[in-house]
Amino acid sequence: MTYTKSTLSRRYGFTLVELLVVISIIAILASLGFAVFHPMLEKGKKTSALMAIKGLVDATNDYFDDYGTLPLNEGRKTDDEILSDNELMSVLVGLESAREENPRGTSYFKYKKASGKGEGMFDGLDRTRSRAQLYGPWKNKQASDRLYRLKMDYNNDGEIDEPSQFGSDTVFEQKVLVYHLGKDGEAGPGKNKDNVYNYKQR
Repeated sequence: MTYTKSTLSRRYGFTLVELLVVISIIAILASLGFAVFHPMLEKGKKTSALMAIKGLVDATNDYFDDYGTLPLNEGRKTDDEILSDNELMSVLVGLESAREENPRGTSYFKYKKASGKGEGMFDGLDRTRSRAQLYGPWKNKQASDRLYRLKMDYNNDGEIDEPSQFGSDTVFEQKVLVYHLGKDGEAGPGKNKDNVYNYKQR
């Protein structure tokens, strides 16, 4: 029996329709996998943020236990919001440049190394000999939105009002509130679902 060229093509090749069907099936399976994987990924990021937040709370409390005051307390009389930028983190990690605030050079905060480079760093501590900044796990466009936010009881009245964009709660018997603005980098009505806090659950 002999085979013609057209017979061999039909036997060993795929038609355009068959290829399109295979591609469609792969695309459907990929979208289903993403739908399952994405929420798990976001949950993992929130867990990472909560770990960093707990570390910041513990570091602040330990600093207070050692020095009897809160970090960056000088000249502050209200419960100001500060960021986990170099001004704060250099104190909490005990850099030489922060000896005025942390004379003993104690490292109160330790965390994993940040991912990314330069202005794109996220999810960890960017520490060198001269600077330290702590970033959340989301790749927010604005670098400041990647930082954690803290409100400390600088007036020592045992009360801290949460930021107005989050609500109107007053938190008692805590020295610091720590939060992150989440994936969207925003706060306010309808925008707080992805935010992470140390003082309340969402």
